[in-house]
Amino acid sequence: MASMRIVFGLLTVVTCGMILGALIQLAFIHRMEDSLDRELSFDAIALRVGYVKPEIISWKPRIVLFHNFLSAEECDYLRSIAIPRLHVSTVVDAKTGKGIKSDVRTSSGMFLSPDERQYPMIKAIEKRISVYSQIPAENGELIQVLRYEKNQFYRAHHDYFSDTFNIKRGGQRIATMLMYLSDNVEGGETYFPMAGTGECSCGGKMIKGLCLKPAKGDAVLFWSMGLDGQSDPESLHGGCEVISGEKWSATKWMRQRSVS
Repeated sequence: MASMRIVFGLLTVVTCGMILGALIQLAFIHRMEDSLDRELSFDAIALRVGYVKPEIISWKPRIVLFHNFLSAEECDYLRSIAIPRLHVSTVVDAKTGKGIKSDVRTSSGMFLSPDERQYPMIKAIEKRISVYSQIPAENGELIQVLRYEKNQFYRAHHDYFSDTFNIKRGGQRIATMLMYLSDNVEGGETYFPMAGTGECSCGGKMIKGLCLKPAKGDAVLFWSMGLDGQSDPESLHGGCEVISGEKWSATKWMRQRSVS
């Protein structure tokens, strides 16, 4: 009985911590919105204060949807940079830590360069990601832009690493900001099979879990690490099959320490 009480107590502390952390983050966003009425600063413009609207999707795993996170111009800009440099996407090999081609992931993509990270529009997006996630910008990997065409998908996976090679620089991945860059796509939902209690439509098929439909400018922040510092297996997620149109997205993975 004593051990059961200890376990229940720990679960209560972790749950309360998750809720408190999310509420603090939302309060911070609301304070930024209030400041917009007093001073339209450069930072307020870069952070899209007054436009970005957070919505809590799930407490466990922790998922926050930011409506209007990117402007239409920013979405189109990222796509225009990526188009001439797209190549077949890879996944991380758990044994070697290197990228390999796999039928688990059938998209095409590219990474922005360190030089492009200094472009004014990219710097504004990077700053926005850092502020809304409350993770230092230097802990973020380079942004990856992806394109999913008809019948393409990304099977359920975790963003945290299962090898030791990739955690040498910056530590483990702790959170992901997934930004949608296009509209007019059928299917292509982001799904979390271990979130929620119902069913949702994923690429035209009903599955258990929680699905988020891509909408141009929206962004999904989800955490791969729990408040206990351990990787969260419930952060399992994937990209549903595209039925028609093209799904464009940009991903920012964030680490425990600086990767710069």
